[in-house]
Amino acid sequence: MRKSHIITVIILVVLAVATSLLTLTEKEETQSVMNTALYFFSSDKSTIVETEKEISYESREDLFQKTAQELLKGPSGKKYNPIMDKGIKINSLSYKDRVMSIDFSEEYKKETILTTYAVVKTMSQFSDVEKVLVTSEGMNIIPGDGMLSGEEINLESDDDCSTGMNLYYANKEKDKLVREYRKINIDDTQPVERYIVNELIKGPKNENNQGLLSTETGVISVETTDGTCYVNFKKDFISKNTSSSNIEALIVYSLVNSLTEREHIKNVQFLIEGKKTEQFGNMDISRLYYRDDTYIETY
Repeated sequence: MRKSHIITVIILVVLAVATSLLTLTEKEETQSVMNTALYFFSSDKSTIVETEKEISYESREDLFQKTAQELLKGPSGKKYNPIMDKGIKINSLSYKDRVMSIDFSEEYKKETILTTYAVVKTMSQFSDVEKVLVTSEGMNIIPGDGMLSGEEINLESDDDCSTGMNLYYANKEKDKLVREYRKINIDDTQPVERYIVNELIKGPKNENNQGLLSTETGVISVETTDGTCYVNFKKDFISKNTSSSNIEALIVYSLVNSLTEREHIKNVQFLIEGKKTEQFGNMDISRLYYRDDTYIETY
């Protein structure tokens, strides 16, 4: 009986360990990783500057919560300074109708306006967040309706040679688009739209995302007139990128949704060697294309 009892205990322990490992594996598989922008004080605390942090998350809400918590933690290293006192806590964080609402504890009221700007710039980086409402114990920090967008805030650290952009690549399964934020240096020799197309061709930096356009895709020009962005590809665009109907659609809306992130771009016209071309696999790309968020993965 004693020997049988020992064997039973061993079996139970092995089963418990196996179950635990399986649970951990399943949890890891449900997590995604995103490179997020965080804003902290500069070394002299005269302005706020952008840093990057890779965050693992399980849902959209989890991503929002973890990003906000990273702001509370402050920057790693001594290059930048925290944007708020360590005693401040987040009372609540919610999201509805493209508005992010974040309420801080009483201590937040003592912080400067730059702190709120840092919160707004950080939390409005997400493509589905248009405005951020910052409150402290329910009281608006910004007068009026209390809401701000990141685009309404101009910083001293912003300059003409660097810009942030939202790019859309495919998810792991290549059945939806996912947003990837990127900040790159630009010059006056070509428009930002051209940089967007070039970055889509280069592919994603996030290992969880998948590139859609062939890296050999040739671009002649990218120009915007009266709200229409004309993307003019070389003649081998079709042969290098034709695929299944689903991938072709993702390629088109990867370009369209990325370009229409720019406020002055309302639609996109594709050209091949300067001419409209109907056939791109199963798609007619001779027409004007407008933004379509149904292709974007929801959480």
